[in-house]
Amino acid sequence: MISSDAYILGKIKEGDGNAFSLLMEKYYSVLFKYGLHITKDTDLIDDCVQDVFISLWQIRHKADSIQFIRQYLLTALKRRIIRVETQRKKTLDLHDYEFDLQFSIEDILAERQVAEDNASRLRHILDQLTSRQKEVIYLVYYLQLDHAQVAEIMHISRQSVYNLLSETIRKMKDFWENAR
Repeated sequence: MISSDAYILGKIKEGDGNAFSLLMEKYYSVLFKYGLHITKDTDLIDDCVQDVFISLWQIRHKADSIQFIRQYLLTALKRRIIRVETQRKKTLDLHDYEFDLQFSIEDILAERQVAEDNASRLRHILDQLTSRQKEVIYLVYYLQLDHAQVAEIMHISRQSVYNLLSETIRKMKDFWENAR
């Protein structure tokens, strides 16, 4: 069975429940992990991920018009979590939330083969970043989204993504050099 996103979305538009299940299996853990960076409330994340998929099923007649499904789902999840949190706390909006970014030692060692002392230095540097800087690093380097997709998710212009990423990398380099 062909499992490209475009094919799956076309089948979902036709009302194919198996294709919808395949899409949920493919993206559930990605969405859940992303949600953990926005809130630690796992029940809320689970509910919001389910809501995102339910909403997608409800608009399935337009499903094949979605160009980048991962970006669509991440954006929808972020908006849903923030909407629910806003209703709960009356303080958050699309630009006012804590984005938590923490890499485990195992991830750093496995993916970057960094020595333990470098991982500690990196963690210290990441702690110095703002929430927006942490989020742009996560979206670009961990989820490997392009700048246009990051701009959509973060509700900023594409140029702002370039600027934020550039500023963040410069800041990380400065911290790295000063941490020696």
